[in-house]
Amino acid sequence: MFPPEIDEPREPHAHVDQSGFTLLEVVVALAVLAVALTALLSLRNHDVALQAHARHLVTATALAKDKLEELSRVADADRIQSSGDFGEHYPGYLWKQQSQPTLAPEWVEMTVTVSWPEGARQEQVVLVTYVPAVQSSVL
Repeated sequence: MFPPEIDEPREPHAHVDQSGFTLLEVVVALAVLAVALTALLSLRNHDVALQAHARHLVTATALAKDKLEELSRVADADRIQSSGDFGEHYPGYLWKQQSQPTLAPEWVEMTVTVSWPEGARQEQVVLVTYVPAVQSSVL
């Protein structure tokens, strides 16, 4: 038997009920959270850049279509090259028109290119159509 001042012996690895997290668990959880948030923010930034590019692409395509129709109506397809911008309503967007003869002498290939700055590079949309050649008839 044991002396009266000594309590009953304990096992060296007796489980003591502890609630809560250790410092190591908290640090690991914060590290995982930091990595996840960084990845999500990176994806969000990429999404914003893609949306801006899509908006520019739609605008440039509409401008190129309008310019191509305008130049086709003028019926001045003999003009080899012309260029310009779209004014203050569409800053940064530039257009260039080129015409060249085709194998069929009654048709001219007309190309309209609309370009705009996208970060450090220059993006562009190219549309091509065929218009009747201007016939200069002598009576």
